[in-house]
Amino acid sequence: MTEVSNVANTVLTTLDIGSGIDSAKLARDLTDAVQLPQQNKIQAQIDASEASISAYGLVKYQIDTLKTSFEKLNDSNELATSTGTSSDLTKMTLSSVSGTAMSGSYDFEISQLAQNQRVTSDQYTSKTQTLNSGSAFNISLAVGTTKAAVAAIYNATATASETTTLVVGDGTNTVSVASATYASIAAQVSAIQGASGYGNLLFTVHENAAGNGIEFRYKTAGAVASTPTFTGSGSSHTISNPTAGVSVTAPVTGVAAEYNVTGSASETTTLVVGDGTSTISVASATYANIAAQVTAIEAASGYNNLKFTVSANADNDGFKFTYKTMGAVTTAPTLTGSGSSHSVSVSTVGVTAVNSPSTTTIAVNLDTPSGVVSAINSANTGVTATLVDTGTGSNTYRILLSGQSGSNGTFTFTSTPDLGFHDTANSLQAAQDSIINYEGISVIRDSNTLTDIIEGVTINLMATTASDVRVTIANDKSLLKTNIQSMVTAYNDLLTLFDNFVAVDSEADMAGALSEDGSMVRFITNKIRTTVFADSSTPSDNVVAMRDLGVSVNRYGKIEFAESVYDAAVANSYNDIVTMLTAGTSDQNLFETSPKGLAQDIATALEDMTDATGIVTNRETNATNKLTDYEDQLTKLQTRMDAVYSRYLMQFGAMEAMMATLDNTKDYLTSQLESLSKVYEND
Repeated sequence: MTEVSNVANTVLTTLDIGSGIDSAKLARDLTDAVQLPQQNKIQAQIDASEASISAYGLVKYQIDTLKTSFEKLNDSNELATSTGTSSDLTKMTLSSVSGTAMSGSYDFEISQLAQNQRVTSDQYTSKTQTLNSGSAFNISLAVGTTKAAVAAIYNATATASETTTLVVGDGTNTVSVASATYASIAAQVSAIQGASGYGNLLFTVHENAAGNGIEFRYKTAGAVASTPTFTGSGSSHTISNPTAGVSVTAPVTGVAAEYNVTGSASETTTLVVGDGTSTISVASATYANIAAQVTAIEAASGYNNLKFTVSANADNDGFKFTYKTMGAVTTAPTLTGSGSSHSVSVSTVGVTAVNSPSTTTIAVNLDTPSGVVSAINSANTGVTATLVDTGTGSNTYRILLSGQSGSNGTFTFTSTPDLGFHDTANSLQAAQDSIINYEGISVIRDSNTLTDIIEGVTINLMATTASDVRVTIANDKSLLKTNIQSMVTAYNDLLTLFDNFVAVDSEADMAGALSEDGSMVRFITNKIRTTVFADSSTPSDNVVAMRDLGVSVNRYGKIEFAESVYDAAVANSYNDIVTMLTAGTSDQNLFETSPKGLAQDIATALEDMTDATGIVTNRETNATNKLTDYEDQLTKLQTRMDAVYSRYLMQFGAMEAMMATLDNTKDYLTSQLESLSKVYEND
């Protein structure tokens, strides 16, 4: 309608009909006189909101950048970089060296590699050969071994021919022999053995097998609390530990738990059985005896996943739940149903094996080589089974069992039928631990991958050695300085950003974008400064805060880094710096309540400002909501002004039409009067 009125007015004006006024322009001018002031005001608000939204986004980005710089300081193994080398890569390699690894050279001898136990079964014609005439059977698989304590042996170097005193100690008792001249090691040993108090020593003294030193053999097996000492006025003595003392826990034989469960022989009921982890359900049915209920439970889906087997008790008036694996039961089994109620009581308490094998009973429901493999692997005992086609002869299939590495992975296998796993000829490899000598100390592990010998270094044992293999670790602490300098830059960049956003007379990009929100800028500035320069939650000795690393605030509020102060702190107190920043930890769990060090404390505080409920996010959300409101206002104003403009056009159109009618009337009257005057003129 507006467009039609506008065209009509234009035609009338063009034909010089009507008032002769440009009514379309007049309508536009009248509309703009009302619209433009309001529109300009709203548009200014939109522009300011868009600028503040962009500013909040940049603030979040810069705070996150600062947070990231502190996250590079919150893990002890990331404060420095370390590299490691092995003198013989065919014997020993290093798969990882973290920043916590200390510089130094370390000597190793490898006398034995860890390995797992491997045995094979008898040979079979196929994967599906029947092993027990089509009937199910059970396997008893015992994993683990009973370890004996080991008495320590130390070796001390000695000079055969010399004049010397002899002083031997075990950390509690000391034996002293006055100065004498000796021609052999044996003579020195005899002198020590004959000294007063010799019998009180924790060890006996002997000449070593090589005849070039003295051997201390501890009387009691177990770890040694204090390394023995051997001194004298003659030559010096170096003590090594070829056989480490090993303490073991007294063996405890494991016991598989058994539970009695009451039942009703004749009833219609559902059956629901659970072990605390797995549950099986049997739909409602009518049963004549307990045996029928047991059969239904055994046939239910998921029965083999239960930690126990279900059978009728000796009196056939209830159930017996027998756990497959030895060990204490943390959650009692349950049996419920829609019929009678069931009470559960323990008849044999489960006992977890300690320093002794733990036995698991494995049900083999499909009596084939494939069925045996599946049953063993499903039991998750740490022993894995593989069916191998050897390709030799007519009986080509064998089951290969592999345990876990180390002596604790030793296993024994029994079953009826006999599958041949215990036959000597079928034993491929016995389980054993790795044995190394590290800096004169005997070390035993169950793996060839060692992560706890040199802190921060993962060592891989490749082969036994006839001589020392040297591991050399080099540590570079320059990364810590670089990351602190990056933090200083990120902090100052944030302050510069704030300065630009609150400055209304600056020509910098987005200047004044947050001039209306100076309170937030002041809050964040003060909060970050207070947090960064707070004392650590894990201070160490004289290293308490960032100021102890040469970080300080100048008179402009920016922070500065004094490298000389930092260098002195690193040289004298590096470990204290690590504790202050990281609490001496790596890969921290942020949900734990224990102190996490200053770096993570700061990173957490910064994240609180920019997360979903943080102050910056809230301000950004509010600005976005305002922008939406302003845009709605602008749309509504345009709609309202379009209606005003249309009304003006219609009104002016009506006026022009009336003027056109009056013009026509005027022309008609003029014509009539002219005609009348001509009539009088003719007369």
